[in-house]
Amino acid sequence: MKADLLIRNAGQLCTLSGPEGPRRGHQLADIGVIADGAVASLDGDIVAAGPESEVLRELELDQETIEVDAGGALVTPGFVDPHTHAMFGRYRADEYALRVAGKPYVEIAAMGGGIHASVSDFNKRSDEELLEMNLRRLRRMILSGSTTIEVKSGYALNLDNELRALELISHMDRELPIPLIATFLGAHEIPPKWRENREVHIREIVETWLVKVAEQGIARFADIFCEPTVFTLTESEYILSAARELGLRIKIHADEIAPGYGAAALAARLGACSADHLIVMSDADMPVLAASDTVAVLLPATSLGLASVEFAPARKMIESGIAVALATDFNPGSSCTESMGFVLSLACSALRMTPAEALCAATHNAAWACGEGTKTGSLVPGKRADILIHDCLDFRELPYHMGFNSVRKVFAGGQDIGFSANDIRDIVPLN
Repeated sequence: MKADLLIRNAGQLCTLSGPEGPRRGHQLADIGVIADGAVASLDGDIVAAGPESEVLRELELDQETIEVDAGGALVTPGFVDPHTHAMFGRYRADEYALRVAGKPYVEIAAMGGGIHASVSDFNKRSDEELLEMNLRRLRRMILSGSTTIEVKSGYALNLDNELRALELISHMDRELPIPLIATFLGAHEIPPKWRENREVHIREIVETWLVKVAEQGIARFADIFCEPTVFTLTESEYILSAARELGLRIKIHADEIAPGYGAAALAARLGACSADHLIVMSDADMPVLAASDTVAVLLPATSLGLASVEFAPARKMIESGIAVALATDFNPGSSCTESMGFVLSLACSALRMTPAEALCAATHNAAWACGEGTKTGSLVPGKRADILIHDCLDFRELPYHMGFNSVRKVFAGGQDIGFSANDIRDIVPLN
């Protein structure tokens, strides 16, 4: 068997091999740890992974094969980030300062902050500004180990600019060495001018916006912010059902604010790919989600960014049989982090997940949460050669060494990513 890339001398290789599909319960901790491992790829796909002696017996190496010595370090699949808002203008650091001083998010929004502040900023920016800003941010995410990233629209709240946001995501997907998964989040908030006549706006989303998004052909998913103060359960079902009929897969921002509202159960009933946040999900809805194929995407950095001590009940979820994934929720307001490594630390310390569960949730299960489970998330033959070499020896160091970017080298589709921190450190003007 031929290979054009061979990574050898991995002191610890985590393949995440095992059953396909989102993993649950005890399966979540099975990360396929192999001592003295190696992984090989050809034309961007993995052809062999396992103990180095076995991999070498399978391969026919030649002068075209690039050999990389991992130096006894940890090697894992690339991280998959299945929930981000990485298409925005300025950061909202001013609001963060208010939150940590004790001002509630609702009051900040009433002052003109929150999502609407990002909408106002996004809609006045040029394509060139938005691409310059967000390409730098996404390169930072890649250097932190993310080799597949979901990116949502949602900071326009008008049809033309929502379509523009999806076009810009598509442009970045072509320019970057990793795949971006586009999600339409036009139902992120009710625009102020429609608050007194929301039925008209919702009907327009269903009858016009979703149709145009489907015709554009960029978005894989449609998402919605389902809360009693944003889009209700009834409205969410109406919009998501229409999106599904048009061929879009669906996701839901669920049970983040209103305790036990039931959005997670709605996600399961509608066959959503994922239900995300779930900070205040009710115990009664856990068996419903566990019996479905919907993945629970937990976003612990959001709680931290909101200066909250309330986190999703991950242990209860895992014990109930729910398939759990992790994501950054990278956005300009509530979760300003590009680092999946930092999310692993929060998952262990705040959500009480084990290091093995967190790694599986950030790779294998995260891939299933954005429709990429058959393509990436584990180091098994046939999947994309998305591989990380870390600056550590043991997978438990990933969450343990907090705030440290462990990633030494990133391979995306079998290729060294080809840029460095020097490409992302320039300051981009905020105005």
